[in-house]
Amino acid sequence: MQDQINQSMQQMQQMMEPTRKLNALLLNHAERIAHLNLEAARSYTELATQQMRKMLEIRDPESFQSYLTDQSKVMQTLSNKISEDANALADIGKDMGQEVQQIAQENASVVTEAVQQQTETAKGPAKGRSNSSSGGGSKGSGGNAATGSSSSASGAKSSA
Repeated sequence: MQDQINQSMQQMQQMMEPTRKLNALLLNHAERIAHLNLEAARSYTELATQQMRKMLEIRDPESFQSYLTDQSKVMQTLSNKISEDANALADIGKDMGQEVQQIAQENASVVTEAVQQQTETAKGPAKGRSNSSSGGGSKGSGGNAATGSSSSASGAKSSA
């Protein structure tokens, strides 16, 4: 009895492991996105502050002309930064998709193993009962139990 409880607990832990991994993955990617957002906000704020300081330095038509000339460089810098940030965000999403897919594949194999172990565990007591039953009916019920358990195992594999 205690062995069955321990085995069930172990199987439950194995089945919950992918969920734990997925939660850790989601937290890691949320942290990466938050860091990217903070860096982007810092960078854009710094760029805007620099431009405001340059505006405050405008005192004559020549400094105004210089300011306007520099705006094309600022716009190019801003465009490059936005492009880099978008690429970084896309990379984070791509990484997350790949890692979620890997966890899903691991989960499918864990579930398949658990179903197979449950099937084997279910077969063990059924055989013991068929030996203790009357001779004529036990052969037929033992054959049906084996057929039923193999079809449920194959059904579990196809659904996983």
